Amino acid sequence: GASMKNCTRLPSDVLLLQGPASTVVIVLGFLGNAYCFRLLLKTSINTAMLVSLSGLVLWDMLLLLCALMHHSLWSSLEFFNLSHDRWDGWLVSLNSLHECAHITSTWMLIEVSAERFFAVTRPFQLIRSRRGKHRRQSYARVIGGLIKLPVLMTFIAFVLTLPCVFEYTLEHCVDANGAIARERVPTWLLLNPLYKLAYRTLLLSVLKTFGPFIIIALLSAYTVKGLRESMDSRAAILMEQGQDCLFFSDKDKTKSLQIISILLLGKFLILRCWPTAVAIAGAFAGWEDEQSALTPTISHLLLLLNSASNSFIFVVIKSHFESRRLRKIRMKQRQMVAAHAEQVLWIGKALAGDRLLLLHHDEETRETATFVVPNL
Repeated sequence: GASMKNCTRLPSDVLLLQGPASTVVIVLGFLGNAYCFRLLLKTSINTAMLVSLSGLVLWDMLLLLCALMHHSLWSSLEFFNLSHDRWDGWLVSLNSLHECAHITSTWMLIEVSAERFFAVTRPFQLIRSRRGKHRRQSYARVIGGLIKLPVLMTFIAFVLTLPCVFEYTLEHCVDANGAIARERVPTWLLLNPLYKLAYRTLLLSVLKTFGPFIIIALLSAYTVKGLRESMDSRAAILMEQGQDCLFFSDKDKTKSLQIISILLLGKFLILRCWPTAVAIAGAFAGWEDEQSALTPTISHLLLLLNSASNSFIFVVIKSHFESRRLRKIRMKQRQMVAAHAEQVLWIGKALAGDRLLLLHHDEETRETATFVVPNL
């Protein structure tokens, strides 16, 4: 017992963020993703987008669940000075799955952006190719064909994050009460400078953050550009045909797509790119060697917040914009019907007025004829 080192007690502010604060984000994010998944099953969208969005929701839920078991629950128990012995093993065993979920969730976000890009810029080509491919196939076989890419991405992410299994281990220590406990410590692999620089700092940062951000930004920009060009070509036709409600509906659709793209990229930039940049700086400044540092803890909380809100943007906010657009269409159609009814009523009144005037004129003519004839 005398040869054992004392257990490291994290500062209260770090434990507060790693424990109760992150637990609140995880629980709310998990419930929000579950609600989005339920909403997806009720929404009428194409099968490919349904599979991609469902994959994003499920992997974000798995990521949040892993984060809860990986460190949030342990830190919450430590914060409230409760026993956490039974949860010590999760700190080590879920490290690789936690990283795998991060990568796969981000790649699923790329797939959703790509599906949206093709649906907007090449809708007819996409429909023809899928109709030709899926003709005479059962729905189960169609789904099986569509999940090949998510399964492949999951497998690649699993292989790439295998080294994370060997990054931490548990060692015995003496806690503040003098009892023997266990704590997580980095292994020789994680302490290796070359491993930290090449794998942790460079490879994982490119795969999880900066590479996906560039791809999603390009896809979003070209999606908005393609939709705007398509709507501009439709605008002249709609205005000539007097379809004002459809013209304004197209403008609302373009505006909603722009807002969703800005929200997605802004959220990714603040909640993913900035924490990763901080982590890279911390790798060179030595912050990662200090588990008590507050900055990496805040960065990780932002990463959880990003995963908790991905599906909210694609499902809830998009549904809100679509519902508002449809309400505007119905309102404009009612206004057009009311205007047409008013025109018909005015024409009817005008015709009725002309008929009355004509009848009055005929009566005057007859009276004049009756008066003139006797004098002949």
